[in-house]
Amino acid sequence: MHRCLPACVLALLGVALLALSGCASSPPTRLYVVPSLTDTATAPPLAPHDLTLGVGPVTLPPYLDRPQIVTRAGRARLVLAEFDQWAAPLQDTVARVLAENLSLLIPTDRVLLSPWPRTMAIDYQVMVEVTQFERTMGGEVVLVARWRIAAADGQELMRRTARFSTPAGGQDYEATVTAMSRTLEALSRDMAATVQSLVQQAPVQQAPAREAYRSRNNATREESAVELSPPGGS
Repeated sequence: MHRCLPACVLALLGVALLALSGCASSPPTRLYVVPSLTDTATAPPLAPHDLTLGVGPVTLPPYLDRPQIVTRAGRARLVLAEFDQWAAPLQDTVARVLAENLSLLIPTDRVLLSPWPRTMAIDYQVMVEVTQFERTMGGEVVLVARWRIAAADGQELMRRTARFSTPAGGQDYEATVTAMSRTLEALSRDMAATVQSLVQQAPVQQAPAREAYRSRNNATREESAVELSPPGGS
């Protein structure tokens, strides 16, 4: 009985050492962010600098909105990268990149991410539903998105489905993320051109809608103030 004890202890120690060595050999997790535009060498601005643009909601399929970077290995099979992950939720990242790109491309410093305060009046709202956004088994990154633009009063002005693809330029994840940035840039340029076109077509009609939006917000605030007043107050 006493002779078996050292053998059992040694066996347990061996298992523990193997487990520790396995943990020690695991590669570190690499984190990635999708870069936005930094070069503004584009066409001259065609929209007023005081244009206020609201971006969002921006939605992604649940299979994409996870920490691991997702790639496609077949028509029905996805691969999750265990050690290559997003530094922030992908849905928030896509919204941020689109907002930053549009701010440079239109250009305007007044870009708001959804949800913005009800007291903020906007000229246009861009809403995006991403349906595909990953590297395919063919080695290209594909972005498919349904997006629409609404006026300040909520009236839908246009609706479009866009598909952009670009070679990833490699199987590593940094190349994949860089290619994803390029497809978002292409979508941003399409959106910016559309907003500029809308501003040129109806620069005068948009102002009354914006003022009506402000008036409704002011009326709502006044009504709330009345409701919150104590009974019998003067």
